[in-house]
Amino acid sequence: MSEIVVPDNDEMVARTPWLSRPTQSNRSRWTGRRKVVGLPGAEVWQGNVQLSDVATEAAERKWRAFLYALRGSQNWFRYILPCNTHPGAMPTVRTGASIGYTLPLEGMAANQTILEVGQFLTVPMPSGHFRTVCLMTDLQTNGTGESTAVFEPALNEIPVVGAQVETRDPFIPMASKSPDLPMEQANGVSGFAFDVEEAM
Repeated sequence: MSEIVVPDNDEMVARTPWLSRPTQSNRSRWTGRRKVVGLPGAEVWQGNVQLSDVATEAAERKWRAFLYALRGSQNWFRYILPCNTHPGAMPTVRTGASIGYTLPLEGMAANQTILEVGQFLTVPMPSGHFRTVCLMTDLQTNGTGESTAVFEPALNEIPVVGAQVETRDPFIPMASKSPDLPMEQANGVSGFAFDVEEAM
């Protein structure tokens, strides 16, 4: 899969992403109560993007090229998340990283709240994939600029020690869920809307 650059992130509207988790839900016919069991497998980010009110053929060209370059579900693009600001440098992965819901980090400003609960990080994986996570607690550093991020969803690979984590402009690598990506037109105005899922 190749990354396709979005022509203008300010023009394309992306809904707040959500996580799809492997689960099984059963409800009793007799009591009406339900039991939900988590199943093995990775959580996957889902989303939706749309573009509307493209009023000229010239303005449509860059978006037409973007849709064709995606080749249906074959390629991916950066699904931009709210940007963050924080003191000091972006963190790097320190020794002790593993697959799971935590990640030891270093290289940040000392004794600071770098990011707050609910903000996003994008972690580079050894395979070349990016895994985006949402903080479950504030990311607070100690006197040497170290901290352990606690987040959802889980990492699905062990990050490389020293890899830089994106904390200022996080994104999710997304691909279309459909092989068909048309531009729709009505009264000379065009646009599109399609569902996306994490490109893993």
